[in-house]
Amino acid sequence: MLNRDLPAAKDRTAKDPEIAREIQYYEENFKNVETVDDLLNDYRLYNFMMKTMGLEDMAYAKGMVRKVLVEGTTDEKALANTLNDARFKELAEAFPFNKDGTIEGTFDWTNEALDEKVVRYTNVPGEKVEDIDRLADYYQQKMQRNVGLTVQLLADPALYKVVTIAYDIPQEIIDGPKEERIEWFDKNLDLDEMKKPSELKDAVEKFKDGLEAQRVESTKNIVEKYIQVSFEEDEGEQNEGVRLALNFQRTAKDITDAYEILGSPALYQVVRTVLGMPEEMVGTDIDNQAAVINEKFDVEKFKDPAEVDKFVKKFVILYDAQNGIGTAPSVQLFASNPGVGIPENVLTAVNALKFGG
Repeated sequence: MLNRDLPAAKDRTAKDPEIAREIQYYEENFKNVETVDDLLNDYRLYNFMMKTMGLEDMAYAKGMVRKVLVEGTTDEKALANTLNDARFKELAEAFPFNKDGTIEGTFDWTNEALDEKVVRYTNVPGEKVEDIDRLADYYQQKMQRNVGLTVQLLADPALYKVVTIAYDIPQEIIDGPKEERIEWFDKNLDLDEMKKPSELKDAVEKFKDGLEAQRVESTKNIVEKYIQVSFEEDEGEQNEGVRLALNFQRTAKDITDAYEILGSPALYQVVRTVLGMPEEMVGTDIDNQAAVINEKFDVEKFKDPAEVDKFVKKFVILYDAQNGIGTAPSVQLFASNPGVGIPENVLTAVNALKFGG
C-alpha cells in the first residue's frame, strides 16, 4: 500500500461513474442553497456532505446536524464544541451557516452598525436584490458620503466585508485585535485614494471576483475531500487498515491535542495501535486516556509530515501483523518479550521507525 501510485488510484476513483454523478450534482446544486433546510431536505446534497465529512453513520440524526450547522463553532458553548466527536466541529467549519439558518455569506442587513438611509436606498422595494450587488452599491455610496477615518471603515460591517475581500486583507489581520487592524489599514491603505470613483468601481469588481474565487475554491476543496473519502472507503473494502492509514495521513496535521484524537474513532484506532494502548482502555476516563497519549507521544510532532509518514508506516506494519498474520495485540511490542507472535522481520521494520526526539 505504501508504495502504490496514490494519485493515479484517486483519479480512477474520481472517474467512477457513480461518484462523478454525485460530484456533478453537488457542483451544480449546492450554489443554490440559501438555508440550512435547503441542504437538509435535498437527499443527495445532504448525503454528499455527510460522506465528505466522514459522518455517513450519523446521517439519520438530522436534528442534531441542523443544530451543529446553525450554531457554528465561534461560541464555545456551541454543540459542535461540546461533542467528543471532532467530526462535527469539522462539519460546522466546512459548511458555515448563520444562526438564523441562512448560509454564511448572506449579509445581515438589520445590523445596527449600518447606515439606515443607505440600506433603504440600496433595497429597491418589491425586488429581491442579491447581496453581492447590494453590498457593492452600499460600499460606493457610503465610502463617498462620510468615511474619513479608518475607525469608521472598520465599524461598518458592510464596508469592512467589501474591503477585506477587494483588497485581499490577510486573515491574521481580519481576525486580529482592533488596534492592530487600525494600524495595518492606516499603513497599507489610503482612504482618499479608495474614495475616488475609479478606485471605488475597481474595488467593487475585485470584491465580486474575490467572492466568486472563494466559492470556487470552497467547492473544489469539498469535492477533493469527497474523492479522498470515497477512495479511502474503496480501499477499506479490501483492507480496513488502508482506510485508517489514509485517513490519518490526510488529517493528522490538523490535530492540536490528544482530545481531538479521542474524539475521532478512526484517529484513535491508529494512535492506539502505534502507541500500544490496550483495548481495555477504550471507554475509560477520557482524561486518563489523553494523559497516556501525551505521555507516549507529543502530538505537536504531527505538524511534521516526516513524523506523520513514520507514524503511518508503523501503523500499517502493526495492523498487517495483527490482522493479516494473526498476531498478538500491539501492546506486546512494548512488553518485556515483544517477539511473541510477531515475525522478526516485522519487529525489525517497526523498530527502524524512530520518532523524532
